[in-house]
Amino acid sequence: MNKNIAIRRASVSDNGNLRFASTVALEQELDGTENTFEEYFFAIYHCSYFEKSGIKERREQLANFYPNNVIKVGNFFVLDGEAAFSALSSYYQALVQADTLNEDFKEYIAKRLIEIEKAHKSSQSLSIPINLTEGQLSNDKQLSFFACLAIDNGQVLLSRNA
Repeated sequence: MNKNIAIRRASVSDNGNLRFASTVALEQELDGTENTFEEYFFAIYHCSYFEKSGIKERREQLANFYPNNVIKVGNFFVLDGEAAFSALSSYYQALVQADTLNEDFKEYIAKRLIEIEKAHKSSQSLSIPINLTEGQLSNDKQLSFFACLAIDNGQVLLSRNA
C-alpha cells in the first residue's frame, strides 16, 4: 500500500489543540470546577479522581489527620506540607513496588521520589518552613523541559481526530 500520508506536526501555532502544563500550572488553574481538578489530579496521580482508588482514600485520611494542610478548592482540596508529602511519597512508593510496571518506569519513579523527599526536606528546614503543595512537590522540571522540546522539535503529532 502506497499511501501518501501527510503527517502534521504539532507546534506552538496549533491554537488550543495541544499544550503542556506542569503540575504547578495545573494547580494554579484550579477554579473549583470538576474539569480543572480532574486534569490536576490525573497529572499527579495517573488516575481519575472520580474512580475509586487507594490514593483518593489516602488523601482523605491525610486531610482528616492534617486539617491545617488542606486547601479547599470548590468541592475539592489540595494538600500541602506534611500531608502533601505523605500522599505523594506513599503513592510513589506503591508505584516502585508494583509488579505490573516496567523497570524503566519504576526507576524513573524512584528518582522522582528522591527529588520529592529533597524538596520537602529543604522546604521544611528553612528558618520559616514553607509548606509545598502536591503540585509543587510533584512538579518534574525535566518532564516540562523534554515535553516542550519534543513539541518544538515537531516530534509530538496531532491525532488524525484532532
